[in-house]
Amino acid sequence: MKIAILTNCVPFVRGGAEHLAESLRDKLNEYGHEAMITRIPLAWHPPERIVEHILAARLLRLHNVDRMIGLKFPAFYVRHDNKIHWLLHQFRQVYDLWGTKYQDIPDTPEGRRIREVVVNADNQYLPEARRIYTISRNSAERLKKFNNLDAEVLYHPLGKSDHFRCDSYGDYLFCPSRVTDGKRQALLTESMKYVRSGVRLVLAGQPETPADRERVEAIMRENRLEKRVQWIPRFISEDEKVGLFAGALGCAYIPYDEDTYGYVTLESYHSRKPVITCRDSGDTLVLVRDGQTGLVAEPTPAAIAGAMDNLYECRGQAERMGQAGYDLMMTLGINWETVVKRLTA
Repeated sequence: MKIAILTNCVPFVRGGAEHLAESLRDKLNEYGHEAMITRIPLAWHPPERIVEHILAARLLRLHNVDRMIGLKFPAFYVRHDNKIHWLLHQFRQVYDLWGTKYQDIPDTPEGRRIREVVVNADNQYLPEARRIYTISRNSAERLKKFNNLDAEVLYHPLGKSDHFRCDSYGDYLFCPSRVTDGKRQALLTESMKYVRSGVRLVLAGQPETPADRERVEAIMRENRLEKRVQWIPRFISEDEKVGLFAGALGCAYIPYDEDTYGYVTLESYHSRKPVITCRDSGDTLVLVRDGQTGLVAEPTPAAIAGAMDNLYECRGQAERMGQAGYDLMMTLGINWETVVKRLTA
């Protein structure tokens, strides 16, 4: 089967969504299909550009394609008679993030008009698909709440996992992720001024904007955290990431209302390391179960610091919880065989 994978493209921004699209392409090819990725550019500054991108997606036609798999807004609007959605998420700024500091669209007559256009487009064009899957419980619940559309959750695995390892349970918590407000590296950094133990924090990731970098560095500077926080403000190589996971005590991953458990969580459990997350971190809670596979804290600096100290001071539990996290992934059937079978049926 010739399959086109539809996703968006924000120039010079790379994260889990790009990795998922490429992994899906590679696995479809591995299972005997011919797969390609079609990327639709997306910009929302100024917000008026959003409507242009919706129109561009609707006007696009791909010939010689047997099936389309839609991943992200607005690429999943491309027309095709044999389309399946595997939604990472919708354009959340007009849904659950509206009215929060993450809204990123002005609450003006023009902003509200754009919001209405996006919601109407979802209502009209998403049902064109033969089936709708989502990568998370959060995404499926949001789709039902705002658009009254049903979806089945189909969990995503790592593209490659057998190279992750555990060498030891060291004195640091590792957080590899694109650095942006919603991933809350600033909150994680601020938490370090409240720790009482000898635990350290290693942050690695490309800042999405200069302001995101400055926010983290200002907290480090103002609280003299340079010796307690190792800050790597760039994309790290796969080998670097594997090595840092291998020697970590655990992982700290505290995004705001995440639509999926995230690659970071999977990578941590494949390294047999527990994960610290927050109660409002969304679908990380599918895998991070308090006291079993990691620790779940309130989203405050003091509470997160308390979880860090707990893990450091009771370090024997790190190995137990890390192994339990790996076992839970296996129990939930998070694997590519399941994904490919569902998306090509």
